[in-house]
Amino acid sequence: MPELPLELERQIFELAFKPNSRDIALKVTLCLVARRVQVWIDRIFYELVTISDEDRGKRFLSLIQSNAKPPDFFAVVKTLCLTYAVDDATACGILAACNRVESLACWVETDAPQLPLLISQLPLHRLSIRMDHFLRIPFGAPPSSYLSDLTHIELRRWDPSHLSQLVHLPRLTHVCLPSRDYSQIRVGYTETVCSSCPRLQVLIILCDSTIVDWVEATLPLSAKADHRVVVQAKLIREELREDWEGSYFGRSDKWCRAEATVAQRKSSVGQK
Repeated sequence: MPELPLELERQIFELAFKPNSRDIALKVTLCLVARRVQVWIDRIFYELVTISDEDRGKRFLSLIQSNAKPPDFFAVVKTLCLTYAVDDATACGILAACNRVESLACWVETDAPQLPLLISQLPLHRLSIRMDHFLRIPFGAPPSSYLSDLTHIELRRWDPSHLSQLVHLPRLTHVCLPSRDYSQIRVGYTETVCSSCPRLQVLIILCDSTIVDWVEATLPLSAKADHRVVVQAKLIREELREDWEGSYFGRSDKWCRAEATVAQRKSSVGQK
């Protein structure tokens, strides 16, 4: 039986694995075929990495430091989630190796001086982060790819007095503000976001599911009239990871749901 061209062989294995890239049994089976197949499969498997606790973080960092993978291998990681349970030192070690991440959720609780600098060096398109970490990311010259490419940001534990800092992100189109103090919304901080982001398409305000209607009713008049401002119910902590991974798998996430709401509003206005 004639051998397939190497490129065609690679494409066949990738097509077989991509729809089931979280299937560990399938990964192990395919990797046993040949060393070259393991390399192809690993590059897909590690495109998405979610570190849900410190133990998994340390194991992943040990893998990085073991030299079991080729130099710069972890640049294949494009979507990375570091949850609340990950220590800052572990997070920094992972970010230093995964230096081509485009979609980052950094929910690390503790502060680390290196963390903001490491984030600023990533070619990010999407970022979910605590505001105190965000404010320490350098905005100085020369502009980093982080500044020039970021389109989606979720600011957790945000401080209304610092929302104007979003002006440093010229490509920003999507902003999400999980809210705990709803007086912040009523006094008009939605206007600060809208004025700081000239390309804004969607502003999501997340609140408890029991008060979505109330929050919508108490929005400032300018926000009520702005079709881009969407109120959604906050997810519980166990659902956050799945929502974050949604864009990687082509599933619905909070951004998709908000975009659908905005499109419906535009359509309704056009029909009047």
